[in-house]
Amino acid sequence: MKQRFYLRRFSFFLLFCLSLILSLELSFGRPLSAAVMASMPLQSVPLQSVPLPSVSLRTDERLAQSSDPIQQGRAHYESGRFSEAAEAWALAAQSLATQGDVVGQAGVLSNLALAYRETGDEDLSQAAIAQALSLIEALPSSPETAAQVWNTQGILFRGRSQPSQALEAFQTAAKFYRQADDSAGVFRSQLNQAQSLQSLGYYRRALTLLADLPISLVEQPNSTLKVRGLQLQGDLYRAIGDLTAAQTALEEAVVIAQAMEISQTSLLLSLGHTAEAQGDTAAALAYFQQVSDRAETVKVRLRGQLSQISLLRSGGHSQALSVLYAAIETQLDNLPTNRFALNARLDLARQQMSDPAVSPESIAQQLAAVRQQAQSVNDPRAESYALGTLGELYLQGQQLSDAQQTLQKALSLAEALNASDIAYQWQWRLGRLNRQLNRLEEAGQYYESAVQSLQSLRENLIAIAPDLRFDFREKVEPVYREWVDLLLLEAQNNSQNGQPSLVKARQAIESLQLAELENFFQEPCVALSQEIDQVIENTVSPTAVIYPIILPDRLEVILKLPQQPLLRYTAAVSQLNLESLLTSLQRDLLLPFTLNKVKEEYTQLYDWLIRPAEAALENNNIDTLVFVLDGFLRSIPMASLYDGDQYLVEKYSIALAPGLQLVDPQPLQRQELATLIAALGESRHGFSDLPFVYREVSQVQQTTDSQVLLNETFTKENFSAAISNNAYPLVHLATHGQFSSDPDETFVLAWDEPIKVNELNALLRQSEQSRQRAIELLILSACETAAGDKRAALGLAGVAVQAGARSTLASLWSLDDETSALFSNYFYQELKNPEISKAQALRNAQLKLLGDEDSPNSTYQHPRYWAPYVLLGNWL
Repeated sequence: MKQRFYLRRFSFFLLFCLSLILSLELSFGRPLSAAVMASMPLQSVPLQSVPLPSVSLRTDERLAQSSDPIQQGRAHYESGRFSEAAEAWALAAQSLATQGDVVGQAGVLSNLALAYRETGDEDLSQAAIAQALSLIEALPSSPETAAQVWNTQGILFRGRSQPSQALEAFQTAAKFYRQADDSAGVFRSQLNQAQSLQSLGYYRRALTLLADLPISLVEQPNSTLKVRGLQLQGDLYRAIGDLTAAQTALEEAVVIAQAMEISQTSLLLSLGHTAEAQGDTAAALAYFQQVSDRAETVKVRLRGQLSQISLLRSGGHSQALSVLYAAIETQLDNLPTNRFALNARLDLARQQMSDPAVSPESIAQQLAAVRQQAQSVNDPRAESYALGTLGELYLQGQQLSDAQQTLQKALSLAEALNASDIAYQWQWRLGRLNRQLNRLEEAGQYYESAVQSLQSLRENLIAIAPDLRFDFREKVEPVYREWVDLLLLEAQNNSQNGQPSLVKARQAIESLQLAELENFFQEPCVALSQEIDQVIENTVSPTAVIYPIILPDRLEVILKLPQQPLLRYTAAVSQLNLESLLTSLQRDLLLPFTLNKVKEEYTQLYDWLIRPAEAALENNNIDTLVFVLDGFLRSIPMASLYDGDQYLVEKYSIALAPGLQLVDPQPLQRQELATLIAALGESRHGFSDLPFVYREVSQVQQTTDSQVLLNETFTKENFSAAISNNAYPLVHLATHGQFSSDPDETFVLAWDEPIKVNELNALLRQSEQSRQRAIELLILSACETAAGDKRAALGLAGVAVQAGARSTLASLWSLDDETSALFSNYFYQELKNPEISKAQALRNAQLKLLGDEDSPNSTYQHPRYWAPYVLLGNWL
């Protein structure tokens, strides 16, 4: 009996070591490639085996010859012989059940579930893990085994593309690891939780979880787990666009892996995707080739090879592509039918659809085979993707009837799974197809369903693809714009009752703009509280709202007047020609001696945007115009629109709104004006000095009660303390800054470092708990939009929305700080007047700067001096 007791203890010890190692091996994964995952977010699989500790290992051959089925299963699993591993562990589970060893049986069953998963037998895998979970319910004194089983359950959920359930399972595993006082297990479970959050699209939450580890990743002792944690951190940084931080984490992981003499192939794959995101094609290809050359398994080699396809195709390497295709297809034919093989085949098929050298018939055969295999392993997500991709292929070949039937089948599968991230793609394609067939009502229904699917994702919109920021315009934006195009066509065809279509079109553009901002920040935007329509209906100053909508073949404009239904008019200008004019105008606005040309260009823009509405604006005595701008129009100041005689600012007060809602709009309380001024006049971090900043600061101090952080006192820490400890209604930043479509390139300059947009917004919003109300006005002086970036104003809109301020006053460009100082003086003088709105104060300051030909300010006649200042948000 004593001998049997020690034998059982020894068997359990081996079992526990095995389960720990298997958990390590299967706890991490990466998407197949940025290209395919952008449109096919299927579940990833492990990249490589994790080397086992040498002290507990014998060779695979000796293990295979052992009479212990647990050890045999381990040997077979490590060798990739999953069927043999399953047979050995099934025998072991039966033997342990006969012996009454419930602890050992539960542990072996959890491993058996993993083996069955690898063979593609989902039913047996689920049965094994269900039995293991049932057994551990009766084992309150064995947290080690409970932790192992729940960890395996998380892995299985992740393999079935159920990240929410996986997250809960890993959280339960962590609880049991804590009860077992297993710090390594807790660490591993937290990494698994972070990966589940990654799969859900919660990249920042995942990074926060990694940052809140009891011992930071950097301070962890070197181990395989640390390498995996740094890789995950690097992948997360890449997903949110922080490519420098991503590369740093991955390179640190490589150094540790080299010191430990463990494989670096999965790290090289991550570095390759980072290089690809950085636009360094040569480096990316070199990394992917190293992965293919040094891969320990077929899976890893295929990942490296699949990642090369789009880069080789874009580089015109047709011969290398043909060789690569053949190599990939040969390896895929030798793989068992499982999720990895299905994803890889779908990846290959989707990439080949963009290669004219590959026949559609060949791709169709691949997709039909994938569908059959997906059915055999009960993977409806993969089946939906196979059918949907086949439907796209039929669309390319104008086989519309086949396309419709196939896409509808794909959509039915996605809807049955409640998978909005898949469903919207097939709804979108069916919308396009029905419009092509001139079935406009059906097309509209499909487009509306696609937008609703995207709306249901909202916070998880980024989960559609890890690199969504880089292809948002290709994967999401067209859905909205094509639906708006259709709605406006409906409104035109139904002139008697077009209001519902116009309202839907305006709401769709609002949803698109919000989605753009969420994509920009990689997180949900601040909730806005009041609709613009309600504001203009209740304001004393008659206000109209103008919504330009840029479509490929025309510019549509929707006009909202107080107490009236929406009006619509159209300019017959293509998007290409409109953006060409805007590009020229943006350049000419910054140059001297271009006044006549700028007026000519602005007159053309006025004819498109304002001229058709002139009579309606005059008949309604409108004195304030609020623009909800679209696309590249956001980078052009509307104040300079020219009717041939006057600028628009000479007739109206003007404001911009980032969307159809505002942050609790209220008039500014003039008697309580106090300002926090943070200014930088000296040259710092490669930026020139701003000598007139001192005059600007002095003038603001003379106008309002102020606290000043100037030069070396304007540090991020001092600014944070000042904004938190005092409820200033005005916050004035007089320093270099830049707005960009990349949040990492959107910043304001402090003495010690640039403050990026996310940090700035966090600093501004952290004071909300200590203040009774929102910041009334955030002033960004001397900032500018990034040159050559047509979407740079996204950064400005992002600051305006996320900062939580009621209004933001900023400059689209900055020529000289002398003009900024003069403008600030005029603006603060006007702002003190309680009889006028913020928009009117801005207008009056601009008119003073503009002056007239006989005034001392005639130097500033060119819009380059007075036009760049824009007011976003609450204009009251």
